[in-house]
Amino acid sequence: MSKQKKEQRRWSYSSLSCFAHCPYEYYLQYIVSDDDLYLSEGNFYAETGSFAHHVLELILKGELPPEDAADYVIEHYDDAVCYKTRKETMTKTYCAILSYFADFNADILQNYHVFGVEQEVKFMLDDHPFIGYIDLILEDSKDGGFILVDHKSSDYPFTAKGAVKKNSAESFASYKRQMYLYAHAFNQLYGEFPKALAWNHFKCGGKIASIPFNESEYNESLDWFRDRIKKIEKEESFEPSMDYFYCKNLCNFRNSCDYVKFVGDGW
Repeated sequence: MSKQKKEQRRWSYSSLSCFAHCPYEYYLQYIVSDDDLYLSEGNFYAETGSFAHHVLELILKGELPPEDAADYVIEHYDDAVCYKTRKETMTKTYCAILSYFADFNADILQNYHVFGVEQEVKFMLDDHPFIGYIDLILEDSKDGGFILVDHKSSDYPFTAKGAVKKNSAESFASYKRQMYLYAHAFNQLYGEFPKALAWNHFKCGGKIASIPFNESEYNESLDWFRDRIKKIEKEESFEPSMDYFYCKNLCNFRNSCDYVKFVGDGW
């Protein structure tokens, strides 16, 4: 990577996780960065997630009464979600989002003060500048402790006994890294760490997954980001990853990538 690119870079969880998914997607998104050459697109999953985030933001900022949220979804969903996928998935997702907001219960926040909503945070990890957005920051009215909350469209990751489901282990590890990175930002801004990290799984009826802040996991997460930055700065080839579902459904360049013609052909 050129010196100029290094100097211009403000890192983010999204950029580093993009490299983890596919170095070539990272190369097109953050180094080439030219829609005339390689068009960067959204996808159905990203759009539905962004829409749910938007509705939650309106509610939590007091700009949309919870009792009006379902009507808002019905009125604005089709304008916000343009990308398509399998019809069954589209129907299931719409019904899950509509059901969540139709049954939205603001009483779950009665013991908390809403400290921040979609808060932009600019911070440093060593000498690396970062930017991020914390979906929700809650302050516990009983003990004054803070909880960082991320809204997720993914499945609830825990079993009935509290263990992480096997099929959720990889994604949940990634979610934790993101939130520990934001805990680092929160500490820089406010001089303390949150007492807990939580995920609002809105497609699962708003089930909340939460873990207490763990210093060991926090340090491991920051080391992961440091290691990823080093790999990116040393990277020269940016070889593509070979994941069929990701390439066909989630990659921003799934229709313009140089390697897209090989998808499904055994690479």
